[in-house]
Amino acid sequence: MSGSEEGTILVVVAHPDDECIGAGGTIRRHVDQGVKVDVHCMTGNEERNEEIKAACGILGVRSLYLSERDDFAIGEELFNEVIGAILKSRPAIVITHHSSDYNRNHQQCATIVNQATEWASHKTIFDDAHRVERVYNMEINTMISRPNVHVDITESYAAALAALKKHKSQIKKADSYYTELYDARTRLRGVQAKCKRAEAFTITLPEHAGPFYENNSVDRLI
Repeated sequence: MSGSEEGTILVVVAHPDDECIGAGGTIRRHVDQGVKVDVHCMTGNEERNEEIKAACGILGVRSLYLSERDDFAIGEELFNEVIGAILKSRPAIVITHHSSDYNRNHQQCATIVNQATEWASHKTIFDDAHRVERVYNMEINTMISRPNVHVDITESYAAALAALKKHKSQIKKADSYYTELYDARTRLRGVQAKCKRAEAFTITLPEHAGPFYENNSVDRLI
């Protein structure tokens, strides 16, 4: 297994605009600090793919992996597609949805990513196998009850909001709900994190349960 490309994050989302609503400020903050960020989106069409291109341009995303399928066409068949994104991006961490989100597609995306991070690391299957160290689960429609970490996005909020506004089709359809939600939620998380604006995440450790993982053998726990 080759190691992570230093300072790389892969964001895997169900729909165009999820990258902004859940982690827009976090993406921009890391890019500003020299971290490479890639985005893989499971669904899209001509209009929405143009919107996510514009949004990710503002966020400073390095590589954007697009798809063309209906919003609800998310299932286990996308497993290999996500593995492919991991093997191309070779991230240290992956950001994706939280399994408790009320949106069924977000739940499915979280499950697929958890499975893909495990199997992408199997050197018995892939010559270029890659081990993801951690998965960060973001919040979209449903607030995470007990986040593990808050990311201070005070300085990157303006760029994140500008990126979100590039998703014009969804903002119009939802009568500006998403921009208002993002404003309110990042202010609330900022109060919790003792800063002006923040985004919240839980942390999931990939299973990496195969018996042949040298990285699982340690001399001590602390």
